[in-house]
Amino acid sequence: MGYTHYWNFYKPISEIKDGDKKYRKAIAMFKKGLKQMPEVELGNGVGKDKPIITDTKLIFNGLADKGEDYETFSICVDNEDRYDFDFCKTARQPYDPAVCLALLCFKEAFGNNFSYRSDGVMGEEGWPKALEIMKGLKT
Repeated sequence: MGYTHYWNFYKPISEIKDGDKKYRKAIAMFKKGLKQMPEVELGNGVGKDKPIITDTKLIFNGLADKGEDYETFSICVDNEDRYDFDFCKTARQPYDPAVCLALLCFKEAFGNNFSYRSDGVMGEEGWPKALEIMKGLKT
């Protein structure tokens, strides 16, 4: 089914003070945290090859050849038309902790300019693993 995470920026990244710098901070935290999730395998937006993780794009999905993909998670600097609302249904697939981690990293980097919510609670699905990793990234 459609277990979903939702997020939004309160204005386009380009209009947020130091938005590019904050984006790079979120990506750096995500990359560091992802290394602590060796069991989570990611592909690009269609679940193949490698995830797209750059200074301007974060695009990933679960692996399609393992049947672990569902919807693409994507937050890109130049996605000006989707800044105010976006979502990703993970259907509780194994890449869900990576989605949770990404949302926590963007919240940490962007503060009040970013918000998220989830169909889940912090004690279920990918949240416990993501919160554990995020705690270590903040110290």
